[in-house]
Amino acid sequence: MQHFWKQFAWTLVASTVTLAFFLGVSALMMPPWRIEPLSAHITVSTSDTAIAADGITTPQEGTYKVKESKIRLRISGGRTVDAIVREPIGAPKGRPACSFVHGAGTGKASEVYGDIAGAMASAGITTLVQDKRLDNYTPLSRDYLSNAEDYLAGLDALRAWPGVDAAKAGIYAESEGTWIATLMADRDKDIAFAILTSAPVFSPRQQMAMAATQYLNIIGAPSGVIGIIPKLISLDFAPFGLNYADFDAAAYRHNLTMPLLVNYGTRDPSMPCEQGAQQLIRDAHDVGNENVTVRYYPTNHQMRTGSSLSLPGLQLEKHYTHNLEDWVNAVAAGATATDWTTPPIAGAQPFQEFAVPASVRPGCIHSLLEVLVVALLVVLLWLIVVICCLITFLRRHHCDAESPGRKGHTLVHRYTAQSRALIIGNIILTPTLTCGFLAYFAFVARAALKLEDDAATLEAGWVALRIGAFIAIAMLCWLWIRLYFFYGPGELDPRDADHDLPRKEYRMARGHSWIIGMLSVCVLLALALADFFGLIGS
Repeated sequence: MQHFWKQFAWTLVASTVTLAFFLGVSALMMPPWRIEPLSAHITVSTSDTAIAADGITTPQEGTYKVKESKIRLRISGGRTVDAIVREPIGAPKGRPACSFVHGAGTGKASEVYGDIAGAMASAGITTLVQDKRLDNYTPLSRDYLSNAEDYLAGLDALRAWPGVDAAKAGIYAESEGTWIATLMADRDKDIAFAILTSAPVFSPRQQMAMAATQYLNIIGAPSGVIGIIPKLISLDFAPFGLNYADFDAAAYRHNLTMPLLVNYGTRDPSMPCEQGAQQLIRDAHDVGNENVTVRYYPTNHQMRTGSSLSLPGLQLEKHYTHNLEDWVNAVAAGATATDWTTPPIAGAQPFQEFAVPASVRPGCIHSLLEVLVVALLVVLLWLIVVICCLITFLRRHHCDAESPGRKGHTLVHRYTAQSRALIIGNIILTPTLTCGFLAYFAFVARAALKLEDDAATLEAGWVALRIGAFIAIAMLCWLWIRLYFFYGPGELDPRDADHDLPRKEYRMARGHSWIIGMLSVCVLLALALADFFGLIGS
């Protein structure tokens, strides 16, 4: 019993030192920035989203029947895509036109924007929706520069369309497409107007930091889980592509010199609905553009009602297309910043809880590659340890067959039942904790994408994982103390009487130390990953 309590005491000391070490490493891993609450909020003057200009009467939705024409559009690289032009039958010549820029994901001209483009056409605005080119657009690689050239080809085709006044042709861009819109404006100074809907405004990395935090907060994720976001967002993804995460949005916002209509849904947690509008107003003001109108709707990311999620079949907010048409037709008629009789900012009251970070610099871990290399080393070492243990187990049976009664020659024989339990426990706990962590974050991701508030389950799972990490530290330290200082070449107290020391045949042989060493490195690396993901430190 005295022997056990000595092990327990030294294990407690070793665990405390190891825990302190990982807490220090955790502090180094944490980037020098946090996601903070947004302090400067927008107050709308009215909930009425109507848009009107002094002395200008605009055609209303449904005034004209709409004709659809399918065309082939030549874009960059000598490629062609399908496009649909919708034009108002019988509308006067010299009318405005609007070309649509897709958001993230795939986009067939026949599948997206049909209701918006058709409604605008019925109010006297010729519209063009083109297929989104996908050969240079993947989850890992996106070429916004060539995307801009592709959509400019569509805008040029629209300018040349019969009945359209080329000087009144502008763009409608949504979500990711608003970044592309700023590049289009950099290359084409004659864009007549720009409608920016659900605009991320800031760089993808900055915007995603805010969005991920908002989603996790909505579903009730533990603060430790939310605290992982800065570490992940600040990593360098370049070895795997994803260079577009660092698209310098700020370098192109000064191109927005044309009249701007900015739209946000107040039920869209992914966009900086207040900070984005404020930034766009400032950027436009810096280049002398005061003709900026902002509208908020009680909608999701796609300006649709019925759900905060972007689900198929949802209806557009009932005033949305009417306001688009009134604004475009008024701008085409010459409305300036001083001509609007409706407020510049109006609609549903927005609330953006978290601010987009100004900096996304990393901590001591710089690259996603570093994290993956550590993870691969954990898997490799674990497999080697398991194989070696199986080999020693087979050797035991071989030795028993060759020399019955002979002990002390195999790894299994070298360890007592308690020591073997610790070795096996460490071998089992490492993948169990890792798989549990992966399953937990898969559950978190699913809940976040569906906006399902399950705070109790998320908190219980997080507490269980953290307890598992602390148990892993304690078991590893106990293994060290038992094998290296009680059953190994070292002795914590050489004055112990002979009867209090383990029998010589049970003390660890030097030839087996490397297996325990590899197991120790494997567990330490696994704990380092756990530390990076907030299971040990904050």
